[in-house]
Amino acid sequence: MFGTGLYLALNDLPETSSYLSQIVLSGTPTTVGGACIVFGCFGMVTALIGMARKGEDAIDLLLSSRGITVRGGHKIPWDAISHVTGIRYDNRAAIQLMWDRADLNRAFVIHLKEPVDIPRLTTKDGVPQLKIDVLRYPAEDYRPLYERTVAEFERRRIPVDMVHRTKET
Repeated sequence: MFGTGLYLALNDLPETSSYLSQIVLSGTPTTVGGACIVFGCFGMVTALIGMARKGEDAIDLLLSSRGITVRGGHKIPWDAISHVTGIRYDNRAAIQLMWDRADLNRAFVIHLKEPVDIPRLTTKDGVPQLKIDVLRYPAEDYRPLYERTVAEFERRRIPVDMVHRTKET
């Protein structure tokens, strides 16, 4: 569309009786095509950033006998975790996404007893917490791992609160 609109704008086509209608006829495809190009480039850049994660930055959550490892290779011992919130997002948008609503995505919010040295750590109501999204993976890949991770938290006697949240996309 951008090329067509640009061609029309540069060649003063089509000829109409009104200069305003000529601007609209040649400017609309240019504007819509330009917006599509901008959004497409933004999507490509964010996809490349997501795919470029390597090494310790590619770890979202890794369980071990000593604790968990999160992005960047940061380790959190089991006894530093007070409780975990498991989030299941539901899609209630008017136009549904291409995938099944039950498979949208899930996340963990790890609530800590005391602050640790992790750059992505936030504090809410005086409690340090770390959110771990599994947004980059298809549901059939992460759902069994998600359930095993919840079971591991429960086995370690770490309370897990399961909540549902709405994500309108």
